[in-house]
Amino acid sequence: MSEPQQMPTKRPPLHVRDVPDESRYEARLGDDPTLAALIDYRLSERWIVLTHTEVREGFEGQGVGSRLVRAVLEDLRERGIPVVPRCPFAVGWLQRHPEQHDVLFRPLEAPEPDEPGTA
Repeated sequence: MSEPQQMPTKRPPLHVRDVPDESRYEARLGDDPTLAALIDYRLSERWIVLTHTEVREGFEGQGVGSRLVRAVLEDLRERGIPVVPRCPFAVGWLQRHPEQHDVLFRPLEAPEPDEPGTA
């Protein structure tokens, strides 16, 4: 008799929302109200800078950070806001997903742009 095959477990949906008053995106898993992950940002007149990604304790290793980056990029693409990734996690994710580079303000290898109003 063969061993029973395990069905792949379905991941709970990731609910992502922009919280402009906090300058960050927040992610929660399924019906759990606990904050699972976040991406901090700085919004300028011309682009958005992703500055920090954090996956909270207890949610690591579940792909939450990757799913969050993808969801944030999809939202920014829909809103027509170019992205400047400075967060190492987001940069690394984008290096593995060149199909997402259309949302970038400039290529990953290019020098950092000057912030508007700075010299």
